[in-house]
Amino acid sequence: MNARLCLLACAVAQSLSLSAHADESDIEKIIVTGDFKNESIQELSASASLFSEADIASREAKYLDELLNQAANVNFTAGASRGKFVQIRGIGLRSQFVDPVNPSVGVVIDGINYSGLGGAAMLFDVDQVEIYRGPQGTRFGADALAGMIHMESAEPTLEPSVKVKLGAGNYNAWDAGIAAGTGFGEKSSVRASFYQNKSDGYVDNQYLDSNSQNIDEQVARIKLHSQITEHWRTELVAHYMDIDNGYDAFTLDNTRISVADEPGKDTQESVAVGLSNIYSGFNFADVQFNLTGLDADLLYSYDEDWVCNDPEQPALCLEGLHPYAYSSTDSYQRDRQDYTAELQLSGKAGNWVSGLYYQSRDVDLLRQYTWNAGDFTSTYDSENIALYGQIETPISDKTRLVTGLRVERNEGQYSDSAAVVENVDDTMVGAKVALEYQVVPRTMIYTSISRGYKAGGINAEAIAKANDEGLSQDADFFLNHRTFDPEYLWNAEFGVKGSSADKRLNLRITAFYMYRDNIQLKAWKTEDQQFAGYFDNGNSGENYGLEIEGEYAVSKRLTLTGSVGALDSEIDGFVTAEGVDQSDRDQAQAPHYQYALNARFDITDALFVNLGVEGKDEYYFSNSHNSKSPSYNLVNASVGYQAEYWGVNFWVRNALDKDYYNRGFKFGNNPVNGYIAQTYVQYAEPRVAGVSFNYGF
Repeated sequence: MNARLCLLACAVAQSLSLSAHADESDIEKIIVTGDFKNESIQELSASASLFSEADIASREAKYLDELLNQAANVNFTAGASRGKFVQIRGIGLRSQFVDPVNPSVGVVIDGINYSGLGGAAMLFDVDQVEIYRGPQGTRFGADALAGMIHMESAEPTLEPSVKVKLGAGNYNAWDAGIAAGTGFGEKSSVRASFYQNKSDGYVDNQYLDSNSQNIDEQVARIKLHSQITEHWRTELVAHYMDIDNGYDAFTLDNTRISVADEPGKDTQESVAVGLSNIYSGFNFADVQFNLTGLDADLLYSYDEDWVCNDPEQPALCLEGLHPYAYSSTDSYQRDRQDYTAELQLSGKAGNWVSGLYYQSRDVDLLRQYTWNAGDFTSTYDSENIALYGQIETPISDKTRLVTGLRVERNEGQYSDSAAVVENVDDTMVGAKVALEYQVVPRTMIYTSISRGYKAGGINAEAIAKANDEGLSQDADFFLNHRTFDPEYLWNAEFGVKGSSADKRLNLRITAFYMYRDNIQLKAWKTEDQQFAGYFDNGNSGENYGLEIEGEYAVSKRLTLTGSVGALDSEIDGFVTAEGVDQSDRDQAQAPHYQYALNARFDITDALFVNLGVEGKDEYYFSNSHNSKSPSYNLVNASVGYQAEYWGVNFWVRNALDKDYYNRGFKFGNNPVNGYIAQTYVQYAEPRVAGVSFNYGF
């Protein structure tokens, strides 16, 4: 496949390089920050997707998971109120319960590390979303084994600006946001925003006669930039998020009609602050010193039996009143505090960077579970210290070599109320070597090898479950899986990126091969109605495929954008707790293909129509069982009018009301059929439609 892609890339490069006499200085630049500097996405020696504020608005995406289907080889799972667990090229977390796990896909918003806090990814007043595929070990470190998502909210400007958004839709949905900015003095500017989003959600709880999967989200942001002196610039950002969503997603009959008597919650209240000081007065380098702090209170809870137990409602509560029935809830309250400090030096010409990075993350957990004799508490304190550097070396006028290295030390200390004390410590090395060849200023070919890593950890749930009722016979098994080791990811890429001479076509093609060494896999041990998740290391895994993304202006009125991802994956040397050998099977959340194609037609200079289709192949929900999400195809559309200062947009996603899923488990939970193991699914969004109004200058 790689050889065929090389031929394809050369053909594309040759075609894009024709008509080299065109004025290349006018080619539109789409700027990203993936390699420590601002550069066009067409010049970045990595596979990446970028979504602008206009892309977000045309899709009426309020949260990150409503945008991700547009990116090649990017998937997500829910098991919560939102699809907040992201997988890139088949790699990424799918859930979190007791275990203090490290994410495989990082999330950074305005320079603040929200990795593992996916609920924070709301999109109002966000200028752009960048998705980097493949290990980002040099720049982002341990949180970016599979890739990184970088979000940047709107920057303050010296000129006054206002943005207002009002929206309404089905399921009693509405949202409202306002953002405003201005300069004060000649060298300082500020921008502040507030946004609220509400919806009844897509689950009808008939027993409680309520909307138990409701959405209630607020986010406030403020940015303050100031040029203190000629060479000293400071940038301050602060976030406040209040997410109070319901969680009632699973039912015994796999419908959207719940009868749970104690539905759960999925909440996050967080405050985060970031401060950057940039000094450019030295002759040899610019110096940047960054500080961030984040304090988040999280609650994740659910009704474990999914039913009611009310004898006055025998029809609705049939399963809950069965002689073999049970009733229980599970609740996880987390208090997380993150602090980071980073000192970075970068060359004046932008050709080298080096830095020292420190992060501490303290997480306190309170678990309240019906079957536990008392409250379970745990503390996990971790520290990361990293030294990194990257340099660009010109080989010729058209060729440059990019080399990067990051060495990171991770230490974690875990203790809990069950008198379990465990420590982990790992020294990990990430790297990147890329060769870039600029065929013409519009077309670049690159090849790269990079290495990423993910720290090891502690199977806190497995240890805690060792003496649980129903699982005590497996105590030795759990105690033998107290910890798991780091995973390393080697990634080789070959890509071509180019723009046509008439500036109507931008194209990006990447072929990749990834080798997962000491692969970390989530598995489950089940016994009757009791179950426990744990992480284990398989021997290895392979992920390889192709990514194509691009934009084409067919005419002045018609523009096409699209993406295609092809992916093959394989597990090697992994046996589940039930003794099933999963070797040679596809990895979880890794569809063989996915695609998105969008067409925008400007009827007039102000009136436009968007039509989009997207889809995914079937894929496994988990590595520990063989239940699958079926393939699906979705249709989206919008009609809008955009004047100079205001606009209105009528939109619909999943226009054909296709049923599809964003999470699946396989176990026994129905007493009526004797707790036979079966697949239970969480439905993704149905047909959602609405209208939005915007005003801004």
